[in-house]
Amino acid sequence: YGNDEVQQTSVQYMDEVDAQFQISAGLGLSILFASGDQGVWGRSGVGATYHPDFPAGSAWVTAVGGTDFQQKSVIGPESVWSCGGGGFSDTFARPAWQNTAVSTYLTNAGAAGVLPPAAYYNATGRAYPDVAALGGQVNPYCVGIKGGSFGGVAGTSASCPVVAGIFAQLNEIRVGAGKGALGFLNQLIYQNPQCFNDINDGSMNNCNKGTQGFATITGWDPATGHGSPNYACLAGVVAALA
Repeated sequence: YGNDEVQQTSVQYMDEVDAQFQISAGLGLSILFASGDQGVWGRSGVGATYHPDFPAGSAWVTAVGGTDFQQKSVIGPESVWSCGGGGFSDTFARPAWQNTAVSTYLTNAGAAGVLPPAAYYNATGRAYPDVAALGGQVNPYCVGIKGGSFGGVAGTSASCPVVAGIFAQLNEIRVGAGKGALGFLNQLIYQNPQCFNDINDGSMNNCNKGTQGFATITGWDPATGHGSPNYACLAGVVAALA
């Protein structure tokens, strides 16, 4: 679920929802949202500025972007799904826990000459996605459909439950050891980038609009976040936590 920030009822509405996300995080709940399926331009389309998504742009949720396998039907290196949402919120400020990752991206992408025009986005806003998972159309998920046949589905609405399922399994490890659930995930994610498969094939999340989006580079980026989860690595990390 998600829409452009400019399509929401009001800033007050977003602030009130964001406050509830914060309360949920304080209660130990993990909340994940899809980053969107229209690239940097969102549902509003190409304009003077990019159109960031909400709730993905809330600092109290984990935003999940989309990837695809570089070679069709071969499980291996991933690329960004060009229509996966990502960018910088125009409503919510960048939280401290992602300062280092985002500042490094802005510096390195700027040095490489792959940053979009500065007027397109709010570089001080909450940056997203945080992570990503398979969601592209080259290798869609196969699902059963009415009538007994099968069809392919794609999008970050497919990526998000995959990541949610992974963290649910990680919570089982915690509970099985008599420990509490992980709760708010983003600080854990940003403190352990080694546990994600970095996506840096150079593609952009412009959704084939013929315009510039955010490029994938080494490390966190606003196309795929830290990348796709490495379950074995994360399992070791969460098992070691108090």
